[in-house]
Amino acid sequence: MTDLKTIANDVFKQFPKENKVFVTADGQAFLNEVHAKNHAKKNRTGKELKLETFLREDENKSGSDAPKTAEELIATINSATELEVVKGILDAENAVKKPRTTVVKAAEAKIEELSKSE
Repeated sequence: MTDLKTIANDVFKQFPKENKVFVTADGQAFLNEVHAKNHAKKNRTGKELKLETFLREDENKSGSDAPKTAEELIATINSATELEVVKGILDAENAVKKPRTTVVKAAEAKIEELSKSE
């Protein structure tokens, strides 16, 4: 049987806007927790199945390089307290074919702000 984590990662790839997926021990994936719980309790085996919840952050930590939205990057930039973090985001953004100007401007402003405070 396929690993539950692999199933969750596949669901995240199919549904890029979803941040949470529920997978039962029999390999069924659900985006709705109520549906997942119902399946876990009432299924063909007649036994309650184990239910695991996976968050998109977990999937990203496992090696996926899913692109973040400009809004997410700007929020990360604005909350950053370390210059290296912001420089890393800026470098990554400038490495793409068409860097998003809003991200670049936010990173440059934050770098200037953090540089003054050092």
